[in-house]
Order: sequence, then C-alpha cells, then structure tokens
Amino acid sequence: MALVKVRELSKHYGSVTGIEGIQFNIDAGESMAIVGPNGSGKTTLVRCLLGLVEASEGIVHIAGNSYQPGDPTRIGYLPEDRGHFQRDRVIDVLRLFGTLRGLDSRAADGQAHEYLEEMGLGSLAFRPIQALSNGQQQKVHLGITFMGDPDLLVLDEPTRGFDPVNKAFFNKYVAERTSRGVTLILVTHQMQEVDDLTERILFLDDGAQHYLGTVHDAKRDLGEIRTEFTFLGDLPSLINDWPLELQGRGRAALIHRDGEDRMPERLLSDLMNAGVRVTGFQTRSSTLDEVFVHTYGESMQAEDEISR
Repeated sequence: MALVKVRELSKHYGSVTGIEGIQFNIDAGESMAIVGPNGSGKTTLVRCLLGLVEASEGIVHIAGNSYQPGDPTRIGYLPEDRGHFQRDRVIDVLRLFGTLRGLDSRAADGQAHEYLEEMGLGSLAFRPIQALSNGQQQKVHLGITFMGDPDLLVLDEPTRGFDPVNKAFFNKYVAERTSRGVTLILVTHQMQEVDDLTERILFLDDGAQHYLGTVHDAKRDLGEIRTEFTFLGDLPSLINDWPLELQGRGRAALIHRDGEDRMPERLLSDLMNAGVRVTGFQTRSSTLDEVFVHTYGESMQAEDEISR
C-alpha cells in the first residue's frame, strides 16, 4: 500500500517553474532518496509534499489524504533551514516536539534525555541551542525529527556539518529505524548516504523528473562500466585508438557501456600484445557519485560558466 502518493505535481512561481509533472509512490516501510543539483526542485517538492507550499497542479497524498498536521500519520521533518529555536534550551525543544507527536510529558522527557545521552549531548541538555557547535546543533535538530517515533521521516541534507564519525553514527541510527518499518524520504547530495540508506531513487533535473527506480537499476541505467587498470612505464601510441581516461601516473580507465562487444577483453589483449606490463585490471559498475557526475556534470559546468 502506498503511504505517499504523488501524481503530476507541479509548482510555478509566476513564470518560473519549481517542479513540473512529478509522479511517484512510496510504500509504507520503503526508503527513497531525492537527488539533483542545486535548483533542481528537491526542496520545493518536499515542501509541496508536506503542505508547506501549495502546489499549482497535481495530487499529493500521505496515507490517502492531503497531509494536515493533526493527521494520525506522524511525520518527522528535518528542513534545509534549521535556524529556529536558537534561544531555547535543548531539552525544552525536544520535549515540545515529543508532545506534539503524541507523547505525554513524562514520556517526552524520558525520550529526550535518552536521545541526548545516546548522542553524547547529555551534559548540554539545559543549554540554549545557539550555545552549541554546528555539529551539536545538527544532532539536536535530528533529535527533534526523531522525537515521538514518527511513521515517516523526511530528511533534507541531514548530515550537513557532520564529520565522518558522526555521519557513520547517523547512518546506523536511521538504518535501525527503517529496519523497524519507518518510511524514509532522504534529500541529499551525499551519494554514499543514498547507497547506505535507501532502496529507490528519484533524480530531478531543472524541476522535472529525470529518472525513478531502484538504486541498483540507476547505476545500470544511468551509469557506465569502468575497466580500470594499472601499468608500468608508458602507454604505446597505438593505445590512442582506445577512449581511455588517464587517472595519474600508471593508472587509466576505459569508460564504456555494458555489453559493448567484449571491450575489456579486447583492450587487455591489445595492451599485452603491445608489451605493456599490466599490474592490475578490473571491471566495475559506476558508483552513485559517478552516476551523479555523468548525469549532471555537463549542465552544472555550463551553469557555472554562464554565472561567471
């Protein structure tokens, strides 16, 4: 059963299009990432989904209805803009959101303290949020999102400001919740988070839906095959017949599509016949980072040149 249903969703700001014709379902317990370059419509889509911005056209339902704050489906939303409650004490803000999601005051207090201890912030419970470091503030805002054990998590750039240790801890924390059946919508530029935490992915491009599918299928459909090899010495001139990407001294890669006429085997044969001392040779699929660059690289570079 679809917990989230979006049909032909569009948002226009005068003559400017925020999003156009977005359509997808997310089943209860599923996890989906929304990715794209800055300005592609990710945050607009999320705000329309949650009713924070009124859509121009289309249908968006959560648990069968347009979402309202009083609905029984509880949502934990971490917005991109997290500048609120700066003067309030950490514990008070966490308690507030616990009660807003249906906990009584005692349960909200207990869950807030438990979260802060787990995050290493127990000693900071009675400090104002603005007195904390950026990373500590980010943990508090994530705690606000998790209070009351919501059914649906909507996280917009959740690890901004986190070091690698805190990113790993965050991934573990979210994975534990999704394993219990919590539904996740993740908006991020961090492709490793997408790989670690989500099953499906939606690529947006200039407000339009570019691709929707599983993470596995996206790597196959949007990515390339990379045959990487290491070698000693120099490559002979005959190797210019191959579309190689040099990656540094003694390292190169052949970028090709899956099933292209046994290219890796023919490349290795040419290298050996030319007397190249090959010390390593492997073929792999694109990572999500490489898929992102392949999908958006040219358009993002063109925008950078226009803005100069």
